Amino acid sequence: MKLFNLFALALFTFTALVGAAPVLMDGVAAVVDGKPIMRSEFMNSLYQFQETPEGSAMSEEQQKDYVLERLIEEKVLLSRIDRDSIVISNAEVDQRVTAHLTQLAASQNIDLATLEKAVRTQLGVSMAQYRDQLSKQVRSHMEIARVRQMHVGSVNPTKKEVEAFYKAYKDSLPRQYNCVLLSHIQIPIVPDSMVVDSVKNVAETLIDSLNLGMNFELLAKRHSQDSSAEKGGDLGYFKRGLLDPAFERALDQLKNGQYSSYPVKTNQGWHIPRVLGRKEDGVRSAQILLRTIPTAKDSAAVIARADSLKQNIKTKEQFAAAAKKFSEDKSSNFQGGLLGWYQKNEMEPAYVDPVANLNVGEVSEPVLIDGAYHLFRLDDARQIRELTMEEDYGKIENLAANHMENEKLEALVKKWRQEVHVDIRMKE
Repeated sequence: MKLFNLFALALFTFTALVGAAPVLMDGVAAVVDGKPIMRSEFMNSLYQFQETPEGSAMSEEQQKDYVLERLIEEKVLLSRIDRDSIVISNAEVDQRVTAHLTQLAASQNIDLATLEKAVRTQLGVSMAQYRDQLSKQVRSHMEIARVRQMHVGSVNPTKKEVEAFYKAYKDSLPRQYNCVLLSHIQIPIVPDSMVVDSVKNVAETLIDSLNLGMNFELLAKRHSQDSSAEKGGDLGYFKRGLLDPAFERALDQLKNGQYSSYPVKTNQGWHIPRVLGRKEDGVRSAQILLRTIPTAKDSAAVIARADSLKQNIKTKEQFAAAAKKFSEDKSSNFQGGLLGWYQKNEMEPAYVDPVANLNVGEVSEPVLIDGAYHLFRLDDARQIRELTMEEDYGKIENLAANHMENEKLEALVKKWRQEVHVDIRMKE
């Protein structure tokens, strides 16, 4: 029952569809820009809205008006898809669906096979049917997100704006349930200098081959150790600030079509960067990447170091001091390794097992995640908590930004609604 409740929240629309009475499938509630809102769609959304605190405070007529208006606005928003030539591939949707299911399984500490059995047992459908319905929802959400990004972009509220938002909406901000406060120390596995130097020599040899006239795309396909190899090293277009700083600095020195005359070092290894083209706010680039892969000896040294830290850390203050001194996670080390509060069902999948059996104040065994060993400390745990400016500024900042973006988007939707034909057909 507990498992059902969790993905019923994530997939309400799908469960409503498979459980709706046939009579609700008849009729069209409204037509927006030639696209129908079916009566069943309206009734499913109405049932969902009636379960919310906002909906329960309204009369039935107010509920119906509110839900229909929201559905019309959504269809108006989706009418921009064709106008703005937005295309989302099946591969993108499938990747998002797979990530969602993987995270859902991880949050319940089960594997995908167990999740599939739960879907079949509790919803009465196959995983293929489940994925198909989820894919439709995911595609719609992605399309709306693309329209939003194209016309609204990202909003970065000031501290004053975040504080004003918190003051205005403090009582209606979402609570956190079954949550933990975590800190960590991240120690990456770094290859020794002999490995680094030997890979650099190979990269320099490849540059010599390029200088002699060898084709960049051919060398990338043969030697590059990343997913871009099959495309001749083409990384595509990236806005400034999204690539490794050292890699971007090398690109800044190159003209279109040029490759770097020296290999560039990052945490991944040695790169030979090339510029394929530029836009005002970014660059399309290619690379040949030769990874610097640590040896078993390098890994053993980091494990020993992490074990030693765990044995010597007895207090929260000692953990914070060690994080500031040894952790390579620049987003948290300056504040003693503090990661912040997480709801257990929203935690990073890799964090779930290491902290599952910790008591408050305990430190986990070293765990390997993405090429680094981590020590986690469970600083606190609560069943229910309110968001605060002191402990949750980042979350509140995101909520404030989302609110401001929604206000901009609502104004645009009102304008776009005047540009499309809306025919309300549902009669009560």
